[in-house]
Amino acid sequence: MKTFLEQPRRGKTREALITPHKRSAVWGLKHETGSDCGVNDKDKRSAVWGKARTAIAVLCCIIVMAVLCTACDRDRQALTGDYSYKLSGEVALTDADGAVTYRLIHRNGQMNILRDKSDKDRYIITMNEMTGGCYTMNAALHGDSLLIDSHSFNTNILSTSSIPDLNIDLDLNQDEEATIVYRISAAGSGTVNGNILILREVWDGTQSGNSSVTISGPEMTIIAEKN
Repeated sequence: MKTFLEQPRRGKTREALITPHKRSAVWGLKHETGSDCGVNDKDKRSAVWGKARTAIAVLCCIIVMAVLCTACDRDRQALTGDYSYKLSGEVALTDADGAVTYRLIHRNGQMNILRDKSDKDRYIITMNEMTGGCYTMNAALHGDSLLIDSHSFNTNILSTSSIPDLNIDLDLNQDEEATIVYRISAAGSGTVNGNILILREVWDGTQSGNSSVTISGPEMTIIAEKN
């Protein structure tokens, strides 16, 4: 520990003690090394390497994010295209006399999935039935899950007072006088498994011109395979 002469405010000279830390501050010395530069070469290299590591870490994060985004975009693009589908399920018709459940014979058609230009995670799905009907629905992709927005469409169902065979095709138009149109509201979700798309919907609706007759299908399934 050293002393030096210090000039106080009132003009008197007195001695003051300088600790190693104070001496370093006064002379610009680094206490541990005594260097007049304040930082030695080793510290400089450490600082440079620390900044380099930070820059490398940031660059790695950017690369990983870019790869993930590219993979996600590739998966989104892979979902679009043309599919052949089959729809099956049971519907319950309810009127004043009660409810009767029918099992639909598979309804076939073509499905087309397009990217929604307004949102990269959303799609427009077009359904074209072989019987001539068509409708569209919107969906959002979350990972491998496809969430289908609520949508509405018309469907023709053959109505008869007695159907002994539950496998009868309710969509046949053999008797135009017996064909009744139902307005269906549907929503659901799906899973993407490679080229296979499985959608499950819930149907609810009423008979056109007679709202007292309702139709419901709690477990309607669409299985689509990419062409």
